Order: sequence, then structure tokens, then C-alpha cells
Amino acid sequence: RTSAKMVRATPRNSKLPGGVDRLSRSQVYRKKALYKVKKVSLTPSSKAEVSTKEKKIGGSKNGGKRVLPVKRESRFYPTEDISPPLRTRKRAATAKLRSSITPGTVLIMLTGPFRGKRVVFLKQLASGLLLVTGPHKMNGVPLRRVNQAYVIA
Repeated sequence: RTSAKMVRATPRNSKLPGGVDRLSRSQVYRKKALYKVKKVSLTPSSKAEVSTKEKKIGGSKNGGKRVLPVKRESRFYPTEDISPPLRTRKRAATAKLRSSITPGTVLIMLTGPFRGKRVVFLKQLASGLLLVTGPHKMNGVPLRRVNQAYVIA
């Protein structure tokens, strides 16, 4: 320590490759000790804000005064109007079960650690996946969820 006041040379939350922040939002909150900062509620001021002002104008034919806004409108407008995305009303339905697959059918697994193993189909889950088992005692395949694209009936 050379001086009483330390100066941070690098930002607290540097960027990783790909533009991702090194620390999450909650980690930054913790590091900055924002939990110690007292939250101040903004109470509306008692006097009403004035949005317009009156300006005197010279000349006999100019009306004498103008009513102008206190804060000017922005001169920048976006070149294109960005419409908000439409809300979708569609719901993902469970996958239709292949006709050759019925409870008790012997299926052959095509992928994963149990590829090539014969398994017994138990039921279709709400997510659309198949619940299959070895049974575990017979060929070592436990209860597993499997996409029906990865089995042969």
C-alpha cells in the first residue's frame, strides 16, 4: 500500500470472451455491499410541477406572448417503429405416441449409455417422453425417460 486511498485499476465485473460478464447480478450486488445501502423511497413533492411557461414576444402583430413547454421534446426519433412481439396462444401438445408403441412393448434403445439394450415401455409422460425400464435387475437399465425418436419398437 503506497497511499491511503486505493485506486481500482480494472473494473469489478470484467467481460469474459463472448461478451459475458464474469460476475452475475447477485454476485455484483454482494461485492458492492448493496444490501447495506438504505433504500430511500421517493415521495411525490407537494407542489405540482409546471409543464409550460409563458414567454413574452416582441412586435405588434405577434400576439404578445407564447406558451412553451418547460422541457423540450426530443429531436431524435427511431427510424423504424419496433412493434412488440405478439403473444402466442399456442400450447405445446404432448407428442403423439407411435402406434407400434404400447405399454409392455419391448423397445431397442438407439442412443445413450444403454444403446443397443432392449427395454420395456411403461407409459408416456406428460412431457411426451417415454418411460422405459430394463428391468434394472435383468439388463442394468434403470427407469429412464427417452424420446420416442431414439427407440425402435
